[in-house]
Amino acid sequence: MRLVPSISLLALLVAPSASFLLGIDFGSQFFKAAVVAPGKPFEIVHNQHSKRKTPTAVSFNEQVRTFGDDAIVSATRGIPKSPMLFPLQLGRNFTGMSTEDLSFVPKMFYPYALGVNESGSLRFDMGEESYTVEEITGHILNFAKALAQLAAESSSVTETVLTVRSEATFVQRRALLAAAKIAGLPRTHLVHETSAAALQRALDLDLSGANGTKNESMVLFYNMGARHSEACVMHFRGTTHMSKPTVSMNVLGCGASEEVGGHLVDMQIAQTMLKAFQEKKPKLAEGVVKNIKALKKLEKEAMGLKHVLSANKEGLFRVESLFEDTDFSQPVKREDLEGWCSSMFDAVSTPITKALEAANITVADLDEVEMIGGGWRIPKIQALISEHLQANRPADLPALNLSQHINGDEAMATGAAFYGANSSVSFRTKRIFFTDASPHAYTLQLSVLNASQPHEEGWGKNVELFPAGSKLRSKKTVKLHVAFDVRASLFENGNPIIHWELSGLHEAASGKYVNLSTPLLSLKLELDSSGVVQVSSATAVFDEPVVVEEAAPKVDTNTTDNDTNGSEEAGSENSTAEKEAAEKEAESAESGEGGEAAEGSDAGEALADAAANTTDGKKTKTKIMKRKVSMEVAETFEGVMPRPLTVDELQQAIERLQVFDAADKEMQKIGAAKNALEAYIYESRDKIGDDENCQKVSTEEDRGKVSEALSAMEDWLYEDEARDANVTLLTEKLESLQALVVPIRSRAWEVEQRETLPELVVKVKDYVNSTLSYVEKNMTWVDAREREGVANLTAKFEEWYSNLTEQQETKALTEEPAYTAQQVKMALSKMQSEATRLTKIRKIDPMPYSNDYGKGGYGGKDDPRMNKYYEDMMKNRSRNGSNGSDWFSNFSNFSGFKGWNDSEYMRSYYEHAANNFSDGGDNDSSTGAGAEPEPESAGGDGAGAGAGEGEDTGKTEL
Repeated sequence: MRLVPSISLLALLVAPSASFLLGIDFGSQFFKAAVVAPGKPFEIVHNQHSKRKTPTAVSFNEQVRTFGDDAIVSATRGIPKSPMLFPLQLGRNFTGMSTEDLSFVPKMFYPYALGVNESGSLRFDMGEESYTVEEITGHILNFAKALAQLAAESSSVTETVLTVRSEATFVQRRALLAAAKIAGLPRTHLVHETSAAALQRALDLDLSGANGTKNESMVLFYNMGARHSEACVMHFRGTTHMSKPTVSMNVLGCGASEEVGGHLVDMQIAQTMLKAFQEKKPKLAEGVVKNIKALKKLEKEAMGLKHVLSANKEGLFRVESLFEDTDFSQPVKREDLEGWCSSMFDAVSTPITKALEAANITVADLDEVEMIGGGWRIPKIQALISEHLQANRPADLPALNLSQHINGDEAMATGAAFYGANSSVSFRTKRIFFTDASPHAYTLQLSVLNASQPHEEGWGKNVELFPAGSKLRSKKTVKLHVAFDVRASLFENGNPIIHWELSGLHEAASGKYVNLSTPLLSLKLELDSSGVVQVSSATAVFDEPVVVEEAAPKVDTNTTDNDTNGSEEAGSENSTAEKEAAEKEAESAESGEGGEAAEGSDAGEALADAAANTTDGKKTKTKIMKRKVSMEVAETFEGVMPRPLTVDELQQAIERLQVFDAADKEMQKIGAAKNALEAYIYESRDKIGDDENCQKVSTEEDRGKVSEALSAMEDWLYEDEARDANVTLLTEKLESLQALVVPIRSRAWEVEQRETLPELVVKVKDYVNSTLSYVEKNMTWVDAREREGVANLTAKFEEWYSNLTEQQETKALTEEPAYTAQQVKMALSKMQSEATRLTKIRKIDPMPYSNDYGKGGYGGKDDPRMNKYYEDMMKNRSRNGSNGSDWFSNFSNFSGFKGWNDSEYMRSYYEHAANNFSDGGDNDSSTGAGAEPEPESAGGDGAGAGAGEGEDTGKTEL
């Protein structure tokens, strides 16, 4: 059984970028996020506590918002300001409900102050402030984005994919998309959560048909979440892409139920244990139900007991100091849990039955059953599913085993990220052909928008757009001949969900195109990949007849037979081409659809009449010009509840989120500054009071001042001014303490470091001396001046260090030191690096002169020895600054310049020439006007010259 996502090595961006793709499995109790970034594999995002899943919770109790596990902790101090477990309430209609009916979780455990927004959606009231469920969702999605940016080490999200229930309605999907917009998530798409997990599974399937393997598979996915369960039937079929085997996946049908879920089991255990505690402690029975902290302890232990009983037949429910220092414990058997949840477990098979009906298949058609989600591990759940499948499966077929080939907790998140990568051209992944479906039926009702415009009495039309089970990305075009503005109302399963007002048609028909016939209204709609029906375009097309003249073809009667034949053939070809073009234009005219040309253009021309007359050598014919008018489309929600957030409401939510983000960042900076100040007080008090060296380098008076300042600053931290202090003030307070403490601690540090210096000095001097001896004995090509320079550097250090040491001995430890240990270490480092540099100077062999030098022969540009010579020379120059940098340094200093011959560079050159050049040969570079007489050869090896010992070839050598 493999739980590791198999897509981790499949996706790499074609071009490097700093952006990444984000997939979020937005569950009722937990959310998981996965990212795929340039050059990185698919990765599950870890939260601030290094956990792979984060509670879907946010708390407004503190000065800063807290999320996830921190919000759960904060909820014990104020549950009304800590929304959680609410995602299923997105897009639901709460209009007209009583306050008691608004509670979607047990009110005893979650005493929220709930209300209904003007849009009809759920609202959390928190004193003077209130937040819609869309806005709360936006805060959590924004937090998930921040975690992903930290994990991907990038600040740019290019695309986002969110999971949603397969049964989610049009309004619920739009509500989640609105929350994503509040969170600032770009290019958000939705994918069904079970379909995302099935995509993950598709990557591992081998349906190539090779070696006796099957070519297709029918799989039932059972997904049990925290507060709902759903089942989907997937049909996998083997296919190829770019001559490579892959998989095609079709979603045939899904079913869902909100009667069974993992968190529902937790609440059942917690409520049962609460009753048991009340029976054992009747005096505490009334008080415990009013104590949120005690109730949250019960809920937390209930979750733990569920996991224990999933693996063991017995467990112990135990909570220390549940209420008023009273412990509570009770043994529980697995059979007890199954009895408490028996009515809930009766609904386990409901999603399976619905999914099979939607897919129009039976249990006999299934090949596998895949279990995903966080709640399916309860043994009774598995037993009930197996019994239901076996009872409805023919006896002659093998039993269906409950499998888990993928990580049931994370497959939805990684599958969502893969869905985005699989649909993008920017990612190179194993191509999976995927088709999903909508469980809802959509119809369109057309009516007159403005009754004052001329129209047929009682005009109206109903159009079936997308029946239940329609594939996502389906398109539908509605065409009708009308000359008035139209109202198009969309119905989902018979309920109105949105109205589109199409205006501009009557104005064009009664104005600019009043003399034309009734226009054709073309309304294009799409069931997009997120399961949302949208109007992609609304265009009115007017047909305008236009008579055009064309010159008739002339025939040359003086041509020969061959020329005539050729002309006839050409004319025949032209006629055929013209006929084909006319047929295409006629088809376009009949269909009523043109290109995307602007109004009044000739792009939509169609030939309606081929009637032609030839007069005075000219040919006339009538064409139909397509005059297109783009209609204005406005969304309205009259009589629709709940309606989406308006533009103003959406903008207000975005601005409030931005204010929260800025305030949180500022408070985090203030908190960090306070922590730094407090930590510095405690650290300095320990050092000044207890450290032996600090005692040596400070007087009693100095320590008293520091101790007094530290105590005063510690008291200040508990005053109102400190609670309201900003980062600037806290930084100033810290710097005022450092002004007193740093001099003492610096002197103490120097005392400690000075003790280590004598040994370090001896080691470096020994290294330098041994290096100089080695170079002098074994590296004779190194110039003596180089060794002398290092030796002089060592002597100067010894003199400097000796003088400063004597000065330090005359100073008291409470005074500023004569030198710092860092200064000594830097001088020693310079000595060591200079000695090491000598060992890297290479010997360069001499280059014999040749008459064909530079012409490709010996010594020419193609000579490998010549290339090696220059290579070694440049390496020496990079290691030995005296080869080039000294001359440039002297050359750039024009003060006191006395000419080329007196420069250090020229003197070095003359010495080099004396050592390496002979009097004879073909070289005449030493003669000429202004040439200085050559000095006598001093013999020996020049630094970097590399002349061979004892060689006398009679040629000039460089």
